[in-house]
Amino acid sequence: MKNKYNVLQILAKVYGHTLKAVPFSGVSGILNYLVQGMFPAVTSLISARLFDTAYLLAQGENTLAAVILYGSLFVGTYAVVYILQFVSSITINAGIYERCTSYYNMKISEKAAMLPLLSFENADILNLQNRAQDCIKREVLSQIYMSSTVFITNGISVISTISVLASYNIWFIPISVISVLPYFIARIIRGKEFYLLKRAQAKHARRLDYLWGLFHKKQAVKEMRVMGFEEYLVQKWTETRDDVNEELWKQNIKDSKSMLFCDTLKIVGYGLSILLALFLAIKGYISIGVFGACIAAFKAMQEATKTFLIDLGNLPEKISFANDYFEFLDLPEEQNGNIKIDGIQNGVFLSNVSFIYPNSEKYALKDISLSIHKGEKIVVLGVNGSGKTTLSKILLNAYPPSQGEVRYDKVLSSDIDKNSLYTYLSVIPQNFVSYNLTLRENIAISNLEHLNDDSLIEHSLKLSGLPALLDEVGSLDQQLGREFGGKELSGGQWQKLAIARGIFRECELIVMDEPTSAIDPISETAILKKFLEIAHDKTA
Repeated sequence: MKNKYNVLQILAKVYGHTLKAVPFSGVSGILNYLVQGMFPAVTSLISARLFDTAYLLAQGENTLAAVILYGSLFVGTYAVVYILQFVSSITINAGIYERCTSYYNMKISEKAAMLPLLSFENADILNLQNRAQDCIKREVLSQIYMSSTVFITNGISVISTISVLASYNIWFIPISVISVLPYFIARIIRGKEFYLLKRAQAKHARRLDYLWGLFHKKQAVKEMRVMGFEEYLVQKWTETRDDVNEELWKQNIKDSKSMLFCDTLKIVGYGLSILLALFLAIKGYISIGVFGACIAAFKAMQEATKTFLIDLGNLPEKISFANDYFEFLDLPEEQNGNIKIDGIQNGVFLSNVSFIYPNSEKYALKDISLSIHKGEKIVVLGVNGSGKTTLSKILLNAYPPSQGEVRYDKVLSSDIDKNSLYTYLSVIPQNFVSYNLTLRENIAISNLEHLNDDSLIEHSLKLSGLPALLDEVGSLDQQLGREFGGKELSGGQWQKLAIARGIFRECELIVMDEPTSAIDPISETAILKKFLEIAHDKTA
């Protein structure tokens, strides 16, 4: 699949993000590698003079001072480089990798929070999000930043070392380049194959996470133990994992074979360079010192050229992964209207509303027209799968209609400022959330302005059928849920807490999606009667 961005655009985005997240580490890393890029050429020149002066000293034709001078320069050069490597390793690991990874994860989370809720019903978007998260988990963006920096550094190293070797003999250059060129070809081919494999495995990776997550959910664990199907789920997870790993294993074998061939050719090239240097020394074209420097320079050039070509070959693979990350960040965000409302004066009106979920061919709602006037109590009945929950999401402006119009008073849902609208809405969902927070937070989280209003919180507990819960747990600030050592509640109590949370929120329109399904019939009747009392002036 063609990438949305080209190489230069991706590099510009990566550098922009990195220098924004960690400016000091980003700049110091570049400077360090630029200095290291000159290291092989400089040490080759110094070592050649050092070997020559040492040879002349042994022949009685030189002074010890010259040997000490070049020896000190040689050691000093290594010392400077090692100090730079030590400092940069700290700034690179802690900054460019760890801090940047946190920054990139934060950007993904921020983006996910800005996407339309309907996006999370779209398998293609979920797969893209999975690939974007995989890009961060594998630190691809940080690798691109460092690889591109090292790429430039190795380019400088190769050019400078070539200049030194060329001054000795021109044949060193083709030997070194040909002996490492296959690394570049191998990385281009295997990198593309690996990206396409990971892209194809995105759906299976999400399935692995889902199946693994079931073993960490107490309700799922309880059911699988009682029903006895945990081994079946383990088998499904194992089969999926093995399929994924088998594909990766085959790819790794191909990659290893390619690298073995490249390493063999590199060794052959190094052997040829030694023979060439030895021939030149015997013929008197180069001195003993230059002979030693040639061998060291050739090896340094081989390593720099190898790294240069591998980084160049890896770049398309990393660019493809980075493209997934930036493509996710570029997904269209939820559109918010600019009309702010001051309450719902007349009601909610649906006109010929139809709705279809992404990746589906069947309408969940078809040609629905409905008027809900302010203060009315409406009950929607229908068999499972008839679209009741979908209708509630349309009413709450969580999902936009595929066709038709939804108006709050006379304002179209697409034109309304959702923040102003949500001020007047409340929901008690069928799939409620059990928050492992305090009792106070579990209720007042829906209206944080009254977080410390004990009397209002206790009133909501009473209305939702939990008048004795406060005495049972001991305090509004008691932690709930076993996960953090708090008081565990029954399923019915958790659902009543969700009802209390919905009641606690001051609103004009409240939507209840089968909120009493886990409550016994007697308590259900009492709660619904109470609900009708407190909702006498609300639309429900």
